[in-house]
Amino acid sequence: MAYKLTDLLRWWQAEGRDERAVFKSDSEAYDFCRDAYARTGGVPPDLRLTYEFYVKNFDDARSEGDRPFQAPDR
Repeated sequence: MAYKLTDLLRWWQAEGRDERAVFKSDSEAYDFCRDAYARTGGVPPDLRLTYEFYVKNFDDARSEGDRPFQAPDR
């Protein structure tokens, strides 16, 4: 048999169930994110600096023919 019995039982039991959405609507999700952002004070300074560094240095080491994540032997 290709599958474990426990995996098959778990799959058969969950087959009829649909995942429930966390939020009722997109606007509710947006409101939650906006409130969390305001409550926590926004983006921490270290995360903001990391993002700025990433944006400034994204294309520094690439030449015209390079592809990201290309194997060195190709």
